[in-house]
Amino acid sequence: MLLVVAHGGSGGMQVQVSLLARGLVAAGCDVAVAAGPGDLDVGDVEVHRLPALSATTAARFAAALRRAVASGDPDVVHGHGLRLAPFLSAAARPRSIVTCHGVDPARARRTAALVRLSGVRVASCGEGPRGVLAAVGVPSRVLDNAVPSMPASLDRADVAARFGLDPAALLVVSPARLSPQKDPVTLVRALAHARGASGILVGGGPLAGEVRAEVAREGLAGRVVVADWLEDARAILASADVLALASVWEGQPTVVLEAMCAGVAVVATSCTGTRDTVVDNVTGLLAAPRDPAALGAAIERAGSADLRARLVEAARVTAAAHTLPVVVAAHLDAYERLASGRWIETLERP
Repeated sequence: MLLVVAHGGSGGMQVQVSLLARGLVAAGCDVAVAAGPGDLDVGDVEVHRLPALSATTAARFAAALRRAVASGDPDVVHGHGLRLAPFLSAAARPRSIVTCHGVDPARARRTAALVRLSGVRVASCGEGPRGVLAAVGVPSRVLDNAVPSMPASLDRADVAARFGLDPAALLVVSPARLSPQKDPVTLVRALAHARGASGILVGGGPLAGEVRAEVAREGLAGRVVVADWLEDARAILASADVLALASVWEGQPTVVLEAMCAGVAVVATSCTGTRDTVVDNVTGLLAAPRDPAALGAAIERAGSADLRARLVEAARVTAAAHTLPVVVAAHLDAYERLASGRWIETLERP
């Protein structure tokens, strides 16, 4: 198997490639990875380095991918991210699939045209992106994301002291890139409404300055901290009372699965992808996107320890369906179907 990703890093898609590579090796498969610039922790798996993918480097990227395919002659080439579809088509179309890890609904139609032209088989990381693609005429099979094992939580008092927060307040953590998709400004405004909560936004990104300015405008200094990405971000999440996300769209958010695995209550917006992973008032609390008052009210509701306990217990069932062995088995079945010509795509979940 050759897994392909355009760039490394700490995002959800890169986490999934790392998990899948390790899981396939554990299942006895020969695995290699082709990846663009950036760190990617895949253990002892061989990594073929690709150039950064841009309009000016597309030809070099395509040539490097062809070399990676030729060097190992894999049975299946599995790309992650729809923009890889034309490159997979040129390198190994009959044995290629590409997984959609989320697509902006506003750009889905343009993306769909590119994917259809490629002729590459398509998978979606959950019902959310599957539905978005189906709406623009691109059928796909669902291959769910895996949930990684979570580190031990940190001492709550130590976390509060480290970030200068009140140790008695509800601790809300949001490990997410500060980008328009994640709408962190709405999350800051929501925390202004949730007066009994403290927040840590971990991730950095293009909106970091704007988010810090919003914290100051709302008078939240000492209650909300904005940090760049931290190596122990997942341990900080495991220490939280609540994971909060204000996204306007998602794929199948790995961080939600991580929170469920760690026993952290989920409060998020009911955007595409998240609402297909979280059942409102059962496995988490949902509020409308771009509505800080509603999201703040949901965070305040999560201040109830009894409610959090109920949500966490129900969410463990969801997390159990996303363990790595379960997800690897589904991928191996999909690979076998592709290799034997039995891959079936429909506009409905198979």
